Amino acid sequence: MRPTPKAQAVIFILVVLSLPAQVRSQDSLVRPKLGLALSGGGAKGLAHIGVIKVMEEAGLRPDYITGVSMGSIIGSLYAIGYTTDSLIRLCKAIDWGLVLSDRIPEDRIIFLEKKHYYNSMITLPVSRNKIRLPSGLIAGQQVESLLNYHYWSAAGINDFSKLPIPFLCVGTDMLTGKEVVLSKGYLPDAIRASIAIPSVFTPIKIDTALLVDGGVVRNYAASELRNMGADIVIGSYVSLRRSNEEDLESAYSILKQVGFLTSLADYDRQKKETDILIEPDMKDFQSLTFNNIDTLIERGYLAALPFKEKFKRLADSLDAFGPQAPLMPLPDIKYLVFDKIVVRGNSITSTGEIKGVLDIRPGQKVDRELLAERIELLYGNAWFDKVKYRIIPRNDSMILEIDCIDRPNAMIYGSLHYDYALSAGLLLSFSVLDLITPRSVINAESYIGEFYRYRLSAIQFIDRSQKFGVEASYFMDNTLFPLIELRGETGPMLSQNIYTGLTVSKRIGLNHMMNFSANYENLRLVTNYLSASQIERLTYDYLRLSYTYQANTLNYKHFPDRGFTYSIFASASKLLRGTMKTSDQKTVYYNGDEGDFAFNPFLTVRGWFRDYVSPSPKLTLNFGAEALFVSDADSVTSQNNFFLLGGIEPTTERSVPVIGFRDNQIPVKSLGGVRLGADLEVLKDFHLCIDANLLAVQELDRQSGVSFIGGYGVGVGYMTIAGPIRAGVMHGIYDREIFFNSVKGYISVGFSF
Repeated sequence: MRPTPKAQAVIFILVVLSLPAQVRSQDSLVRPKLGLALSGGGAKGLAHIGVIKVMEEAGLRPDYITGVSMGSIIGSLYAIGYTTDSLIRLCKAIDWGLVLSDRIPEDRIIFLEKKHYYNSMITLPVSRNKIRLPSGLIAGQQVESLLNYHYWSAAGINDFSKLPIPFLCVGTDMLTGKEVVLSKGYLPDAIRASIAIPSVFTPIKIDTALLVDGGVVRNYAASELRNMGADIVIGSYVSLRRSNEEDLESAYSILKQVGFLTSLADYDRQKKETDILIEPDMKDFQSLTFNNIDTLIERGYLAALPFKEKFKRLADSLDAFGPQAPLMPLPDIKYLVFDKIVVRGNSITSTGEIKGVLDIRPGQKVDRELLAERIELLYGNAWFDKVKYRIIPRNDSMILEIDCIDRPNAMIYGSLHYDYALSAGLLLSFSVLDLITPRSVINAESYIGEFYRYRLSAIQFIDRSQKFGVEASYFMDNTLFPLIELRGETGPMLSQNIYTGLTVSKRIGLNHMMNFSANYENLRLVTNYLSASQIERLTYDYLRLSYTYQANTLNYKHFPDRGFTYSIFASASKLLRGTMKTSDQKTVYYNGDEGDFAFNPFLTVRGWFRDYVSPSPKLTLNFGAEALFVSDADSVTSQNNFFLLGGIEPTTERSVPVIGFRDNQIPVKSLGGVRLGADLEVLKDFHLCIDANLLAVQELDRQSGVSFIGGYGVGVGYMTIAGPIRAGVMHGIYDREIFFNSVKGYISVGFSF
């Protein structure tokens, strides 16, 4: 049987590719179609950009593209109109560490959740009285937001064959173990399915299939190109290759080969469908390491460069059959107008609450920046494990679909911590939503160690957007104060406090909070030495009314590089009862009794701020100031209303961090000062930190005048999955420094209470 004209053309081109000369025009033959297959491989898939760049330089453009995993991202972006140069710029601009997480900047997190957000080693959801392990490390909040943003121009296309370059990608159905070809639907969903590496990303459900990375069964889709109509197939493969006996020397290498046996066997079959195969050498790169973007792209470029002349001959040969149909670029869509907004997946939070935060109306012009911001705001309310959107074209209308995965009502958080002030301890906390009433939150937090802390709070939000609430709280702690003067003696004392109170709070946006509180406080000072005065314990019972305004726009809790945080606090306190326990008696004092306790009301006013700016990507500078005034603080015995300076982090409500001094080292009743700092990220997550501060302080025994104290320190910090590690040396300048050396070390390990 005589070959068809198209088959004759393909045979002719394949023969020509083996010859050095160009061919003449073949007007009577149909122009063959060229397909490009891009494999998976994680970060190594960036080498595909280098391969495509060589093809572009040779004048060769594919008519069809298939991709798997990372190849699906590169291939689909190229298919919708990104050039290799724009792909390179995009890949360099992406914060891959952030994308490969569910983390968003903390200035997008609701104020009350900031303390929990990325502040624990272990976060476990509790569902129906059992602890539920996650199905993957990454739910995909960031990567799905990124895909939605960059595929905005293709939002109205649900048939991938109608993209400027027809495209499809491949996933694996976890329920059947079979390959699923994704050629229709919502493009970001298809890409998200194809990149869902098992145990790293959670699976995604499309129709009846539960999909993970296509590379599980097919990591290189050449046969799909043939089915699309490709006559000639060029492939770029950057993933795992079959190891020989010498390479299988470790349990890891054996398990890796076993896990990919199906995919490797399929690759052997797919190679037979490929006319030109490029296999960049990627053995010295890791799949999830995106540190060397230029090198990865160059590795693909260098691997394809020997084929450049062959690509040119192929381009000339194809053009000899007639010009390639011009690309029809997607329209530059600035705004979309949605006829309908649909919310799915929410069973705890009402649709009205979700739409209230989203604040987008049908008929409103919406750009992708606005939509991305509102999705982040919705996610930042901590109602959901994940929030995403889909844009669905239907007839002549556009539908915005908000897809939510409810956060479990209860969460357990756990971590470890160590520092000089608190010693070693276990951080354990529990949070439950809507346990008693709708829009209620109960938090139980603990630091279990020698210097313990326990906090229990119950919040009832009044409005549906959860901005206005009433909170009942209980708090107790045990802290060592190293230097407290009592009747001429100076030594360590234990501070053991219990606070119970009621707070009315108003959240302003995500990052500002205003509180009015009424507290009953039981404060105790316990001597930790043998006192000549025989005083063993002083107890103070206070009633305190206070106002607090707080703001926090830091992008990260630990080692931030932008944002500010500040607090303004004012309170009026009244001593209700004082108790003195000596070795042989216990005496209780009330207002009007003669003794060492003063019952005059007193005021406390405190304000501080810290601002972080980054003049360069690796350098962050910070500047801050602090001011404090306490009225009527005449001695430790009469009143317990002093504050304590020292340390790199506050350990109590009355702690003021000051570099150069031990935690809670210097009791004061008023102060004012400034602080400066610099943070240089020398290596990824490894920080060199320099800090300094200068303050004017009025100690408890000073009736007038001030002392000037200063300090500076140099330290290192490293962010780990177990929390930040900080260590360094510091020097304090203080003319009353008689109990400690002026040069001190510090260390802190783990997340904070």
